[in-house]
Amino acid sequence: MTKRILSLLVVVMITWSCAATKEDGSVKITGQIKNPIPQGDIILEKFEVGEVVPVTTVQADEDGKFEMTTDLAEAGFYRINVYGQQMETIVLDKDDLKVVADGQGGSEIEVTGSKDTDYMKELDRFMTGMGVRIQDFNQRFMTAQKNRNMEIMEDLSYEGMALQKERDDGLKAMAWKFEKSLVSLLITDFIQDKTEHFGFMDSLANKLQKEIPNSSHVAMFVNNLEYFRPAVSMGDIAPDLTLPTPDGATLSLSDLRGKYVLVDFWAAWCRPCRAENPNVVNMYEKYNSKGFEVFSVSLDRTRDAWLKAIEADGLRWPSHVSDLKYFQSAAAMTYKVNAIPFALLLDPEGRVIGKNLRGRALRAKLANIFGE
Repeated sequence: MTKRILSLLVVVMITWSCAATKEDGSVKITGQIKNPIPQGDIILEKFEVGEVVPVTTVQADEDGKFEMTTDLAEAGFYRINVYGQQMETIVLDKDDLKVVADGQGGSEIEVTGSKDTDYMKELDRFMTGMGVRIQDFNQRFMTAQKNRNMEIMEDLSYEGMALQKERDDGLKAMAWKFEKSLVSLLITDFIQDKTEHFGFMDSLANKLQKEIPNSSHVAMFVNNLEYFRPAVSMGDIAPDLTLPTPDGATLSLSDLRGKYVLVDFWAAWCRPCRAENPNVVNMYEKYNSKGFEVFSVSLDRTRDAWLKAIEADGLRWPSHVSDLKYFQSAAAMTYKVNAIPFALLLDPEGRVIGKNLRGRALRAKLANIFGE
């Protein structure tokens, strides 16, 4: 598995405490190390709340063969650690597993023997493929930004939205397809904007309750879902926000009542946000005189980065605010923003009439409101 999955699992265990019922009580893992190290440790580690805990340690014989057995109260996420050089995340449940690893001087490790290992491989292949495409997108965006090529940046904003949708759709399809598996819970942590996909998360929770009805960890997953319930729905009056401006004063969202307002959560470090900025600038220039305003809420950590991005992207509207607290921002917490870009379009009464309208969708909505 990729390091992405390995590092994420500690966080997942804090959030969801993933596990399912184990009936037969123990699992045996047998393996072959191609280039064994004499007296080298092969460790089975368990992901627990906020840490990785060693469970059992063995050493391969002179032919590189090893075997370990562990008792399980519940299924859960574990890791095979070969000499501290190769690591593979696994789900231990009812099936015995087989491991083949390079050992010293190598990098490959292969685990087989259960549907969960197959599911983890499918997830890893998908995330690796998407990662390559996202890296390519980021490089092209950075080049366009460096060259100040607004036309290419605008095109990239549409591509970025489509890429994000493809990623989320693929993750949701896998989570729904995988049956009676903890891997479905792991997948939900790769979905960045859980609030935006709350309907899916809720449906998946219902599915898992039926598939694994006695799992205390599925119950915890269900209980934690409430945190991701959207703070604002279509038709609601948007909660007011009062935050510092770049010059140290304060500005409230309610100060813009009487205008159509795009409440735009963004940050200098957020490439999809920066890719969308030229479109927002164009809409501001086109419709500001007709009653359109932008209320930009930055989730940056430093004032310098925030102000440089405002200048670099030509964000000419006066309503910029930030408490420079990243996702711990009071605004992000009020609106339950856990991924950006995130935007709401408000009518003159402060009522939500659009969510996450970007690119052509934002242009079409504003054209419908103000006319061409």
